Amino acid sequence: MTSTNKFFFLSFILSCFFIFLRLEIIFGDDLNAPFTDDFYYYLTTARNTIELGILTFDQENLTNGFQPLWFSIILFFKFIITNEMLFNVIIILTIFILCFFTYKNFNKYLIEVGFNNDDAGFVSVLISYLSLFFSKNGMEIGLAIFFFSTSLLYLNKNIIIFSILGFLTFLSRLEFIILYAIILSHELLIQKKMNFMYFYKLSLFPLLLILYISFNLYFFQLPFPESGMAKSLFKEIRFNLETFEFLRANSYGMKFISLLFLLNLFSIFLIFFKKIHVMTKIFLITIIIFFITNSLRSPWPLWTWHFFFLALSTPFVILEILKIFKFEKIKLLTNLISIFFVVAYFYLFTENLNAKSDHIQNVAKKIEKYYAGQKYERFAMGDMAGKTSYLLNKKLFQLEGLTSGSKIIEYIKREENLCKVLLDLDIEVYLASKIQTINDLIYVEEPSIKSDNAKKMKGYLKIKPVKIFKSENINIYAFEIKSKKDCI
Repeated sequence: MTSTNKFFFLSFILSCFFIFLRLEIIFGDDLNAPFTDDFYYYLTTARNTIELGILTFDQENLTNGFQPLWFSIILFFKFIITNEMLFNVIIILTIFILCFFTYKNFNKYLIEVGFNNDDAGFVSVLISYLSLFFSKNGMEIGLAIFFFSTSLLYLNKNIIIFSILGFLTFLSRLEFIILYAIILSHELLIQKKMNFMYFYKLSLFPLLLILYISFNLYFFQLPFPESGMAKSLFKEIRFNLETFEFLRANSYGMKFISLLFLLNLFSIFLIFFKKIHVMTKIFLITIIIFFITNSLRSPWPLWTWHFFFLALSTPFVILEILKIFKFEKIKLLTNLISIFFVVAYFYLFTENLNAKSDHIQNVAKKIEKYYAGQKYERFAMGDMAGKTSYLLNKKLFQLEGLTSGSKIIEYIKREENLCKVLLDLDIEVYLASKIQTINDLIYVEEPSIKSDNAKKMKGYLKIKPVKIFKSENINIYAFEIKSKKDCI
């Protein structure tokens, strides 16, 4: 084992340690729900599936609003582990292990395809850290990149195993199909692997995709997860600038992502250089296609984990730039990257220690405490419904269409009156994140995203909120609907 490998192992363990402490899984204020809000769309659905025997988020409607493989893992752990703290520990440890073995897989693959040890180590180390960055909030990215890295080991050895692992990657994060389409196009058109036997073996991949789509259509009346379908409900085809809204964000995470994005953007020219490695070109083409198609299909902004392709492209891009400038201290740079992530996670841990800075969780806990002993059983909420639903543990219908079945998708698609929807669902408490007062009426819309190109349900409430749950800049307004006259 080289000194660089030893240094990476130590640094990776320290980074994981500081992430673990920052999540406050076993102490502090974040015991109840330490991961990001979207993780609890998974966990609420898993809990309801175990308790009710059907795939449901709101305890009534079937949902497929999740990445299937990560959901299956969460469901398994939730089934065998009843202690909340232990469950959270297992989830984050699983992510740590997946990101570490991503390093092992990429390092092995890159050496097999001709990279020297130093270059392979640099790329693998940075991919591992970036995978950790995009998945430490409890989301599925670590799993998806791990399966992708495993599939690469079989690309030139066994196309059947590659196809199976590629399908598992797809089930972990569906957008990976873009990357696989580009890789296989290269294999078929450039490498000219167009013989009958190769096609025959490769046909397993599209067959598995067809089976997956058929399964969804049969059980959920939607070909893909409803969360993705809901985010694709636009009024007209155009470039939605919301995709690039992250460039104006002020958080540390989004500033770091913006830096990665701009580096990739300004490196697009590398595609046209003959000496650039094919994997660099494939990843850059994937980045281009991902951001263009996302901007065309969705008026929603992107969250941290949606930028996962940058975890794959960035290390290759940096290595190519270093080669252009004949930089030779690759080992030193690899060690500096490890030091950077250790220092960054240590800083974030100390800055956020017992800070009660998870304002979504703060509000969710207040809502749970307020309604815990009350008679109300049917709630509706759009933005930030994940932790609220999990902690409240009552029927909560997700009004953005992310996890409440095809019925809500149809409501949004038809831009139904929101009041009619609330009354149709017999909602007793509507929790709104954004409201406007117009002519003494409360104007509300779901989804409440800013875009004027997103299809929305809109309505007016005659009643005032009975309670406003606050934490920092987050306000959730609780409207108790007691008759049809309350909502028009």
